Amino acid sequence: MELIKSDVTVVGGGIAGVCAAIAAARQGLKVSLINDRPVLGGNASSEVRVHINGSAYLGNSPSYYAREGGIVEELKLKVFHYNPFYNKKLMLSISDTVLLDMVYAEPGISLFLNTCVHQTGMENGRIQWVEGLQLASERKFRFESPYFIDCSGDGIVGYQAGAHFRWGREAREEFHESLAPEVSDHYVMGDTILFQARDAGFAVPYKRPEFAYDVTKLSFFESIRKGLNHRGLPRKINGIGGLWWLEYGGHIDTIKDNEDIALELRKLVYGIWDYIKNSGEFDDVDNLILDYVCPIPGKRESRRFIGDYMLTQNDLANKPAFEDAVAVGGWAMDLHAAKGIYDEGPATAWNFVPGLYNIPFRSLYSRNIPNLLFAGRNMSATHVAFGSTRVMATCGCMGQAVGTAASLCSKYGVDPAALVHEHMPELQAMLLRDGQTIAGLRETLDPYFADGVSIRASSQRSYSNELPSEAVQLERGLCLVLPIGTNEAESVRIKIRNGSAHTETLQVKLMGGERKETYIPDYEIKSCNVEIAGGYDGWITLSLGCKKPADDKVYIVLEENPVLSVYCNEERVTGAVSFHYRPEEPGKLKRFNRSICFKDLLPVQPMYDPGNVLNGYSRPHGVPNVWASDRTEGQAWLEMSFAAPRDLDEIHLVFNSRLDLEHFDGPIETLIKDYDVILTLEDNSEERVEVKGNYLTLNKHKVNARRVTRIRLLFRATHGSPYFEVFAVKLFAPSVGIEQKTNFLWKKGSV
Repeated sequence: MELIKSDVTVVGGGIAGVCAAIAAARQGLKVSLINDRPVLGGNASSEVRVHINGSAYLGNSPSYYAREGGIVEELKLKVFHYNPFYNKKLMLSISDTVLLDMVYAEPGISLFLNTCVHQTGMENGRIQWVEGLQLASERKFRFESPYFIDCSGDGIVGYQAGAHFRWGREAREEFHESLAPEVSDHYVMGDTILFQARDAGFAVPYKRPEFAYDVTKLSFFESIRKGLNHRGLPRKINGIGGLWWLEYGGHIDTIKDNEDIALELRKLVYGIWDYIKNSGEFDDVDNLILDYVCPIPGKRESRRFIGDYMLTQNDLANKPAFEDAVAVGGWAMDLHAAKGIYDEGPATAWNFVPGLYNIPFRSLYSRNIPNLLFAGRNMSATHVAFGSTRVMATCGCMGQAVGTAASLCSKYGVDPAALVHEHMPELQAMLLRDGQTIAGLRETLDPYFADGVSIRASSQRSYSNELPSEAVQLERGLCLVLPIGTNEAESVRIKIRNGSAHTETLQVKLMGGERKETYIPDYEIKSCNVEIAGGYDGWITLSLGCKKPADDKVYIVLEENPVLSVYCNEERVTGAVSFHYRPEEPGKLKRFNRSICFKDLLPVQPMYDPGNVLNGYSRPHGVPNVWASDRTEGQAWLEMSFAAPRDLDEIHLVFNSRLDLEHFDGPIETLIKDYDVILTLEDNSEERVEVKGNYLTLNKHKVNARRVTRIRLLFRATHGSPYFEVFAVKLFAPSVGIEQKTNFLWKKGSV
């Protein structure tokens, strides 16, 4: 038996565990990372092949700019950078390698692959050690550390330690959750085995294995043949990456019955492929092969630990102001049918979540095992809330939170629960510094730099979108959302065309919202009718005449009238977003792939002022919180000057990586690719950092410069955008650590 001692032991190498280990190591801890598989990534690995989804909800989040920041953002950007075929689920071994590379880049992490934790040692109610067996090498390990983070999914460490946990669905009345069943039960969500189809270029026959089902004889066949209950087969099979609804096992024990579930899923996969290849009902399948079938199922749900707080459906819907907020979620409450493919009801129900919500730290540590933290699908949440928190990018944010928290526990020699009351502002400041998204929280520029700083830029984008490329008929209502920086909005101009010879009425509704982190029109402010003369084609003025709503945004709804058209283009104006208006849907707005043109918004809004980079926000929140240059094919710059010389240890830059996207196929065009950081010192000498080929959102530069009088950021190229955009410039002095202040900018009862 080999003894491995560390500051923290992380069990589970999925996205949550990887983020936890990296976060802890970057804070200086010695970390043991244990994974029972040969690759990292868990359900995102090449073995299981699930996309890393999160709060952006496939680009459909009501928060719009909803993709998570922090380590999981870095991880996703690196995966897409090195594997441009990630979305097609090809070359996924490269994606595995990206995770390995990130872990190997941290000298504080000792990685133990193919190592199964089989025993946990306790003393005085605390975990003292876990033992792991590495079968291929015939080695046994005992891992000792003061703190343990269980990111194993099934919660093996916590279970062996006796941590309190839940299994199944809570009764509706226990937490007053409308989506919960009336009576509690043991049902969870089931497992799925994904598969990959590929065109071989020539005809390839397929014979169903003897053990596989003839699915045409199974009870659900007519349902999938007709595409009922969200279980439709796509007509284009080439490149298919599996069928998420081919699910089984939630009605039995997804741990104890794991092998039975896996076998049943294999019978289904090979049987479904037989139907696709040999039924004659699908076109262009002769050349298709079953290129890959995942060797293990992707598991959705099993144990959920109980922390000092259990997140519920109502927390996701009402968004209480958690003062211990450390991460965000935002996926729908995606509650799958327990019996999976054999369930007679819908395969899932995507229950509405109103954009980003915060996850409290109290849901990420055990209520009865004092040195146990956890992250991932075993967090402290009800079954209903878990339907949202279970997606991997959200799990990664939890991982960063608990990995960072472990470093504070080690620093102060306290258990996780003590951080809630004694060190929460410090923990939140550490997380924000490292890019973590916490809705409603912003950083405060250290007074050492704030006193006497002035900032200017080469240019500033005007708050308008004046160059229309097409006229879009108002066959359905459209909505232009304009963030407002002044106390009132007076008027704005849009371009309209009347396709008839008769006067037509444009019905306009003005609405406002309640939450700065979302694009949801909650209430009507006023409505009016604008008469558009027959054949008119030009700009019209809309009178707004309203005070700034609580969410800092005015929603201008153009009601349906197919005779009228509004001019649009494909320009992206950060913060100002256009949507389909669908009042019958919970969020009322649905993504529109064009931008409604507008100009002459009054009062004039300096929306993209260079001072925004120092306001403490790293993403849109109400207003865009970004500096944007004017349109240019050349260079642009930002410059900060100090009234007196300052010592500068680090400078962090946060660029615009289109946080409205969940996934992307190529480089994100708005990211700044090439730039220089130029420091002017008191003696007029210069120190320079040159960066070429950047593809990350958060860029950290350790400069260790003394007596700095000016910082110039010279931007040379983006990945395609004609605008240079910067959300934040963070400055850190040598004597100023992570104990920076944070400001809670939420009102009681909401984010």
